[in-house]
Amino acid sequence: MTTSPMRTEARAGLCGIACGAILAVAPDAVAERMPAEQARALQNPVAYAPEAVKAGRNAYLRLCQYCHGADGRAQANPDFEAPSLRDPDEWRYGATDGEIFVSIRDGAGHEMPPFGKQLQDDEVWQVVLFIRSIGPKELRPQTP
Repeated sequence: MTTSPMRTEARAGLCGIACGAILAVAPDAVAERMPAEQARALQNPVAYAPEAVKAGRNAYLRLCQYCHGADGRAQANPDFEAPSLRDPDEWRYGATDGEIFVSIRDGAGHEMPPFGKQLQDDEVWQVVLFIRSIGPKELRPQTP
């Protein structure tokens, strides 16, 4: 499959925007991150329901797909070493709901920017639910 020059330029533009955002905010992400022990203890207050997963997907597509890909596999962007969100074995900052929440809200390492200023806490929890919905079935919460 070949990619048209216009599509390649558009993708490069989006990557440039994402790179600029990451470089602009990533140093603060490391300094303000919640300790791992506290993150692991956090419980998702948002119920795992289709509406919440859909809202999380919308936020994910708006803010996360540039690095992690629309499907969460992180294979489309060679400029970033973003982990696949479908494989918790690739996650460096933990796989509990609380650790995922903190990674999104506060950032993770030097490559993942914090999204706590773009998303309210309940929206971050919805993104956590979306990530659960695309991950391994055995790690998905039960739908009420």
